[in-house]
Amino acid sequence: MSNGLGLLGLALRAGKLAAGYTAVSEAVHTKRARLICTAADASERVRESARHMPDRCNGLYTDTGFTQEQLGRALGLNACGIVAFLDPGFAWAFAKKLEEKDRERYGALVEALAHRKDRATKRQIKKKQRSRKPGKKPGGNQARGGRSND
Repeated sequence: MSNGLGLLGLALRAGKLAAGYTAVSEAVHTKRARLICTAADASERVRESARHMPDRCNGLYTDTGFTQEQLGRALGLNACGIVAFLDPGFAWAFAKKLEEKDRERYGALVEALAHRKDRATKRQIKKKQRSRKPGKKPGGNQARGGRSND
């Protein structure tokens, strides 16, 4: 499964992938979707809806070129016409696999996702640095009136 389908199953098990129209719609509604992907043989209604989803969640959209059967098999389902990556790292890695097959079609997508992945990584680093400020105790329950385990 070096074509990227293996990443779908891994992302699903990690909780970083929404699979199916209802789950993807929920991820878009809560603004967690980073990359929305449709199967090549998904219905026109699903593909048209997916094309407009990034406007509501600041995500990106692509057609994978895989069939519903191939996407479903990678996820342990019969068929799946639409998925959404919830993590910029997984989205970038999947796009890189797609780019290996067709650089012209997926090259710009990979660049956009790389930029978003880098920004997310920088935010995580800053968040960790803020939580390690001097004078702050790990856990911090005592400062908020929490009970001590002593």
